Amino acid sequence: TGEAKSSGPNFSSEFGKYLCTLAKDDSRICAVTAAMGLGTGLEGFSKLYPERFFDVGIAEEHGVTFSGGLSKGGKIPVFAVYSTFLQRCYDQILHDVSMQHLKVVLAIDRAGFVGEDGRSHQGVFDVAFLSTVPKVIVYSPSSYAELEKDLHKAIYEPSEVVAVRYPRGSQKQIPKEFEYTPDGGNYNIFGDDDAKITLVTYGNMFINTAKAALALKQSGINVKILKLNRVLPVDPSATAAVAGSEHIFFFEEGVKNGGACERFACRLLEHGYRGSYHVTAVDNDFVLHASVDSQLRAYKLDPDSIVKTVTENIR
Repeated sequence: TGEAKSSGPNFSSEFGKYLCTLAKDDSRICAVTAAMGLGTGLEGFSKLYPERFFDVGIAEEHGVTFSGGLSKGGKIPVFAVYSTFLQRCYDQILHDVSMQHLKVVLAIDRAGFVGEDGRSHQGVFDVAFLSTVPKVIVYSPSSYAELEKDLHKAIYEPSEVVAVRYPRGSQKQIPKEFEYTPDGGNYNIFGDDDAKITLVTYGNMFINTAKAALALKQSGINVKILKLNRVLPVDPSATAAVAGSEHIFFFEEGVKNGGACERFACRLLEHGYRGSYHVTAVDNDFVLHASVDSQLRAYKLDPDSIVKTVTENIR
């Protein structure tokens, strides 16, 4: 599973620290993992709350069903797992948790490109397959502060299957023009409300999109960004807010087929959208072993490629 202890703060360690904070005041909170305790930042939790820490071994499917059992018993289970290994659990999420109306939180680590972990480890499928689960909620933070907010909501809001997906590694620097304080809303809009070009994204891709927006502005192209904080279900007011755009560009660090970009497009059509809609995502492909920067360039999700995509499609 690529277990390794990272040095310095990162999304995994921040998740583990905040889960410990919540568990201190709520004895119902349990942590479950599948031989990924170290990699998912749960080492501290396992020492502080050993009676509430469960490592089921390399048996992700059992981990989900076991979490459902904990939920049935009145606990609040948080199943921490790498995105690529959650793929094994689709049946259990659907039948053993969602169909039973049980509350289980999925902490999806290493979402998006993971670089040199290899082709089989890229976390690009979770949004697409979770989108078929009834009543599922998916959050995708782009900062540590937002991770805390989303995890708190996932644990305490009245819901069933809730996922919080976050990238491998440390938090990226958000351009100061796009810094925000997570306010609990399902989306944020940055930039000029009158701009007729909208860039839509979520999670880690927000930073690259923000950098591209600044570069576009310097070249005389005015855009606004719609950042989805809750990826699924798509908030109807989010699509309504940008339905007047002449051009909408969706940038997704995940698969196109079944991804959030397609869900967003459906909502736009329901609002009668008549402008142009462009999607940049992983299209019918497996992501090859390479550095994350190389992967982003290969799929035209780096800032320079985003600028080029926008510029070439608005003429």
